[in-house]
Amino acid sequence: MRDGIRRRGVTRGALACVTVVALALISACAPEPEPSATTAPSASPSAPVPYDGPLNFVADELSSFALTADEIAGVFPGAPSTSAVTDRLLQFSDGGGPEFTPAVCSWLMVEPSLWSVGARVVPWEGVDEGTSTGAQQMLQYPSEAQAEAMMSRLLSTVEECAQFDAAGPGTFDAIVAPESDGVRAFAGSFSADFAGNPWTAHHVFASVGNVLVHLWQPSPEEEGFDAEAAALLLRDRAVDARQSLIEKLTEEPPQEEPAPDAADPSTPWSEWTFTSATVGPLRLGDTRDVVLAAVPGATAEEMGYGGYVRLRSAGGDASLVLHFTEDGLLESITAGIANLAGDEQPNGSALPSVEGVRIGAPLADAVAALPEGTFVEVSSSEEYFYRWATRDGRVIDVRADRDFDDPEAVISGVTVTDATLAPIPEG
Repeated sequence: MRDGIRRRGVTRGALACVTVVALALISACAPEPEPSATTAPSASPSAPVPYDGPLNFVADELSSFALTADEIAGVFPGAPSTSAVTDRLLQFSDGGGPEFTPAVCSWLMVEPSLWSVGARVVPWEGVDEGTSTGAQQMLQYPSEAQAEAMMSRLLSTVEECAQFDAAGPGTFDAIVAPESDGVRAFAGSFSADFAGNPWTAHHVFASVGNVLVHLWQPSPEEEGFDAEAAALLLRDRAVDARQSLIEKLTEEPPQEEPAPDAADPSTPWSEWTFTSATVGPLRLGDTRDVVLAAVPGATAEEMGYGGYVRLRSAGGDASLVLHFTEDGLLESITAGIANLAGDEQPNGSALPSVEGVRIGAPLADAVAALPEGTFVEVSSSEEYFYRWATRDGRVIDVRADRDFDDPEAVISGVTVTDATLAPIPEG
């Protein structure tokens, strides 16, 4: 093709030289001058170097893992139809249950979302309230390491839980998909007697970066579940999601946020603000001694359990709940209701704000100020959070005093947490 184009160009040039009718045509036939040694080559834009940093998905990026309604219907032929991707996560978190042998098999009954800091969910639709139903949950963990740890623990059930005991015999018939581009995936059917209370369910898991995807469906009488096909489907979708994030971060590399200046500890606490790393002069990750010395005149009251300390202002009109890790690092700071013994009715005008929004304001104000978060409902304790997470694993939880759908819902508490300091519990 190119040779043909060049030949046509030579033919036109020769004809112009034979038919000399003007100096312009003669000039056109002259050979082009050789470029001089000093002529600079034309610059050609180089392709950006592909992003190779941490693969941390956040907010709506989680939706790239979602299967279509037809794909889910193919995995679970007997399941109800599905809804669109939502930013609402329902957790039951009631604990309890029989003892498992081997113990790791209990992880097949645990909600992996309990350690997540964000989520997008494909729920089933048209299901009566109180009916056990499945979903596809795309869970954002604080870090790659924490997601990998959870996936490794779940993967261990494939070998260890083929047969188990949980107040009766149980089985987990599962298959692991070949790893692809760092994506791990497996699927299987879980069945247990639970002392005469039988329970069966199909599970599909995939993990890459800081994301764990869980697709599941109770299956008392359902057939047609192909574990291998399901694992491969979820794996391949995760491979695509991984590539999409790499392309996005190649074009717009994540920028490290500069650490905010610490507030003057002598200013009223009402002038402090919540950021993803600080509250006033208090900085997540600092040691206990540094934190308690950051606010001269404040009083630290030991709460007597779990590393919690109540920090009370010099005037006594405001307090914050601090939580320290076992290593003595500040993991979280809460203003207002923390759902702990000793909670005090908050006075929002005396406490720090978040993005200009104070405790007592409508929940909708915080949602508008912190877009693309996750609405988390914990049904066992009737708690409601609007959870906003950063790419580096810090979380701002805005607690609502009632159901999200209630137009009168207001903010009752705010917590900022460095979730990377809280490892997934073992056992």
